[in-house]
Amino acid sequence: MTAATFASLASVPALPATYPEFLAALLAGDRRCCTMLTRRTLADGIPVIDVYQRLFQQALYRVGDLWEHNQISVASEHLATSIVEGLLNQIYPEVISPRRTGRSIVVTSVEGELHQVGGKMACDVFEMHGWDAFYLGADTPARELLRLLREQPPDLVGLSLSVYFHIGDLRATIDIIRAEFPVLPILIGGQGLRHIEPTLFRSPNVHCLADLSELNRFVASL
Repeated sequence: MTAATFASLASVPALPATYPEFLAALLAGDRRCCTMLTRRTLADGIPVIDVYQRLFQQALYRVGDLWEHNQISVASEHLATSIVEGLLNQIYPEVISPRRTGRSIVVTSVEGELHQVGGKMACDVFEMHGWDAFYLGADTPARELLRLLREQPPDLVGLSLSVYFHIGDLRATIDIIRAEFPVLPILIGGQGLRHIEPTLFRSPNVHCLADLSELNRFVASL
């Protein structure tokens, strides 16, 4: 991965016209308005992958920044996350491709990581391409991840990191997977990687992806 790709981890993509209203509604906890604005954005011809990245993801990044600076409560941050998760569930029937590839991926947030929206979005990107994507949720113990990998071997495994201070858990999970599945491709991504040099994880069959657009291109190339 080049330095330019690393820089894109911290970049802000062009935002839909509905973004300011959506962010305001999200901060107000207005689920109905967020739903209406999401539908309007899709009706404007914005692809689902861009709605995820340029509307939902950027709004949640902003919400997270406000929480980190004590400008909103943790309850408000949780409410905003819940609203976006509900919107993902609403859109999902429009996401899944009727053409199935017979391939599968298991995605999880690393142990100790309580955020799960990014992992859900990543799963949806794979579903758009006809993969079967299984999301294990937040704070999945590494031993339980290994158990599932043994019982239902996937073609890929994805690890999501939203908060930087779980970077050690991410490294440990990669090492645990590698010890038992030395050639299984591992994808890593999430907001927690925005300020980390990807070469820290460079090794055979470990792919550090900057954002959903890059993930979309990666899946399309498989």
